[in-house]
Amino acid sequence: MKRFKNLVILFVLILAIFVPANINANSKVSDLQKQIKDNDAKRAKNAAELKELKNEKDSTIKEIKRLDLQAEDLNLQLTGIELNIEELNSKITSTENAIEDLKQSIDDNNSLLEQRLRASYKRGEVGYLEIILNSDNLIDALTRMDIIQLIVKDDVDLIGEIRTQKSSLEDLKAMQEDNKKTLEAKKSELLSTKNKVLALQNEREVYMDGLEKDIKERMKVNEELLKASKELEKTLDKLLSEEKYVGGEMKYPLPLEFTTITSYFGKRPHPIYGYVSDHRGTDIRCPTGTEVYAANDGKVIISGWHSQFGNYIVIDHGGKIATLYAHNSKLLVKVGQEVTRGQVISKSGSTGMSTGPHLHFEVRINGVPVDGLPYIQKKQ
Repeated sequence: MKRFKNLVILFVLILAIFVPANINANSKVSDLQKQIKDNDAKRAKNAAELKELKNEKDSTIKEIKRLDLQAEDLNLQLTGIELNIEELNSKITSTENAIEDLKQSIDDNNSLLEQRLRASYKRGEVGYLEIILNSDNLIDALTRMDIIQLIVKDDVDLIGEIRTQKSSLEDLKAMQEDNKKTLEAKKSELLSTKNKVLALQNEREVYMDGLEKDIKERMKVNEELLKASKELEKTLDKLLSEEKYVGGEMKYPLPLEFTTITSYFGKRPHPIYGYVSDHRGTDIRCPTGTEVYAANDGKVIISGWHSQFGNYIVIDHGGKIATLYAHNSKLLVKVGQEVTRGQVISKSGSTGMSTGPHLHFEVRINGVPVDGLPYIQKKQ
């Protein structure tokens, strides 16, 4: 925050001193060009930091999205585990009920068998003997004896089978209980992971809020510095010669095979930072190294570096009319040099705030940028 305040103070001081009194026009131009250069250096530094913040914001947004997906996946896993636990609870309850039913069956059969055996013992097994002695013949007696043995054997076998089923159900219940404990442990682990993810997610969102605040402050400082730069350039433009316009139509500033307009004059989203800004010129696509022509006769009043324009040139054509050529890879003319219409003044490029090779062309009248397209629509 302290750095922001310092930047604001600096740009205010620049505004306060950019029009010195009682000096000649050449001195004014020189001083203003130096102030523009200094101000551009501050803007370049601020823009670099703003870009870094935006990259960090993009990275943080991706991280938050990844955490969102992770949290959603954990929620799905938790839901699945909870459904499995509910299903196991239902199975365990059913198994417990089945075990209780089998226990009751065992108890009932045990009681019935004990009653039979106890009764037979008390009667000296008379009950079974009577059944046999009352047989009509030997074959009938043997048959009844086999039946009695089968009845006793069936009772015993039934009890054994029920006990086996009970043992199996108890084993199943134990296994289900173990599975339930495993799922509960997994659920606890997932809940712990989810809480950590949510905590990290909240931390990232707080960090994001801070980034957005810093970005807004940087953008504000950038706008203030840009405003200062515009004011300085406007003042510089007003110092253009009072001589009449050199006359004639302006020449198209590039070879005629390069006529694709990539960005027109007016408002547009900033190609690097995204916020809406004024585009004060016309962008024409062309490869790096393409010859750039002077639109008309005139005098070079700027040939140097600008944080936004990169290597750029401004030519005074008289009558308070000037043209600007930006993002060049190489400058071929110097300040104070007289140039003629169609003369090669630079090689195009992508220097400064540029997303690719092109020429940024401006026309300024009385220090104010105007739409330059009408001045170069007649390709010649």
